[in-house]
Amino acid sequence: MGQTFIVHMDVAGHRIADTSWNWGIIPDGQARSSDPSYGTGVEVPAVVELLDLVASGAVSAEEARECVMRIATSINERMDREYARYLSFEGDEEELPAATQAPAAAPALDKRWVYAVSSEADPKAIKIGVAGDIEQRMRSLQIGSASRIVLRWSERGGYPLERHLHAAFDNIRISGEWFDFRKHGDPTAEIGRLAQAFLAQFHAM
Repeated sequence: MGQTFIVHMDVAGHRIADTSWNWGIIPDGQARSSDPSYGTGVEVPAVVELLDLVASGAVSAEEARECVMRIATSINERMDREYARYLSFEGDEEELPAATQAPAAAPALDKRWVYAVSSEADPKAIKIGVAGDIEQRMRSLQIGSASRIVLRWSERGGYPLERHLHAAFDNIRISGEWFDFRKHGDPTAEIGRLAQAFLAQFHAM
C-alpha cells in the first residue's frame, strides 16, 4: 500500500517547502529496479525547482543528488520499520491494533541488522540504522557520499534495538539517524555496550 509524505527539501541553504513524496510506487518497467530507493517518487514541480537551482549555480548537482537520496533513503528506512512492526503482529491485516493500542511491553526482536556507519572523512559522525542487508544499504549510502562509507559496528536486533539506541543518543543527534560522537572516545564500544545491555533483557526471557 502506498503512502505519501510531505517533506521540506533543504539543500545548500535553500528550501523547497512542502514537497510531496510517494512511497510504494511500482512502475511497470524494471529498468531501475535494482537502484537505491526504487519505488519512491517525488512531485515533478519540486524536481524542476531543484533543477533550476542547479542551473543557476546556487546548488551543485552533487548537493542536489545528496538531498534527494537522503530523503528517499529516510523514507525507505521508515517504511522498513513500519513493515517490521506489521510483521511483529499475528493475524490478518484488518485485525492489527491501532498504534495507540499497541501493548506496552517491549516488542519482539527481529533478525535484521542494526548498524553504525560513518565516512572516512568524518568518522565520528555516525549513522545508526537498520537493514536486512547491510552491504546493500551501504552501497545506497555510498552514492550520496564523496568519502568512503565504513561499517563501524553491527548487531542483530532490528527496529527495537535501533529505536533504543536512537533514544539513548538523542542528545547528540545531528539529524535523522546521524549522531555526533566527536566528544566520545570510542563510539563503537559505547554503542556496543548499550546494545548488549538492551539485548540481555530478551535473552533472559
